[in-house]
Amino acid sequence: MVSKSCKYAIRAAVFIASRSNTNEKIGVKEIAAEIEAPAAFTAKILRTLNKYKIVTSLKGPYGGFYCEKYQLDLAVAEIVNAMDGLAVFKECVMGLHQCSDAHPCPMHHKYAATRNELMKTFKETSVGSLAAELSKGFVFVKNEIFEN
Repeated sequence: MVSKSCKYAIRAAVFIASRSNTNEKIGVKEIAAEIEAPAAFTAKILRTLNKYKIVTSLKGPYGGFYCEKYQLDLAVAEIVNAMDGLAVFKECVMGLHQCSDAHPCPMHHKYAATRNELMKTFKETSVGSLAAELSKGFVFVKNEIFEN
């Protein structure tokens, strides 16, 4: 439903927000390693997130990316909007351009409820709430699994 860059953007924003209480600025390489994405691709994503004021950046030797307090309250839907646009919540699951209630695809009515529920979840979930779960170690933003 959302693009690969949007998935990485959500992971990056949550990771950056999880460090907001330390007041540290995080570099592109560290973020890229944490979200398991190429550094150049991550830099492009972070520029977009900064442009839409989802994260903040500071240039220079003590620079990097961080979240301000108000950014922790932003909905995950804001990230989706910045990366893919909110049309992803309206698109036909089968890719038809003319799909609508009046001219539905075979999946239209079954998928509409799921799509609407997903949009509601993205709008009601804040970056800060996901970051808090990450900070506690309850959730992860990377695939790597550590064995004890």
